[in-house]
Amino acid sequence: MRRAITATLAVATAVLAGCSAPPPPDVTFYTDGESVVASPMGLCEVGKDTCLQDEDAVVTLPTRKGQPVQISVSSQVANSPWGVVFSYVDRAGQQQAASSRLISDGSLAYTLVPPPDAELLIYVEVQKLRAVQGKLVETGIWGLTTRQRG
Repeated sequence: MRRAITATLAVATAVLAGCSAPPPPDVTFYTDGESVVASPMGLCEVGKDTCLQDEDAVVTLPTRKGQPVQISVSSQVANSPWGVVFSYVDRAGQQQAASSRLISDGSLAYTLVPPPDAELLIYVEVQKLRAVQGKLVETGIWGLTTRQRG
């Protein structure tokens, strides 16, 4: 009897472990020889009443002028349209904002090359998007701040 109970508990534990929710998708940022993995700052799933919010999930990497940022996303991000928005300081010392094209072909990577007038890339954000009533809305956000190397 004791063996039957132990076996039943082991099977129940294995079944419950298999039913746990998968971890939220992450995004890897790579620049100037270093990489960092970011958890979502915000993540809303269709059909769920609550969204994951973590403003402390922003990651930081050092970089130098003109260095590209390579971005790798998980298939959970790439399974819907996504894009990159970023801000930088230009040669005149003004903060500028820009964005990538919409990525909707299932690509798992994107390389952000700073504009020619960028003195310092200061923020990069990956946005997972979804069409809701004919409009694209953000359903996930991953952020990277940079600091000048050297």
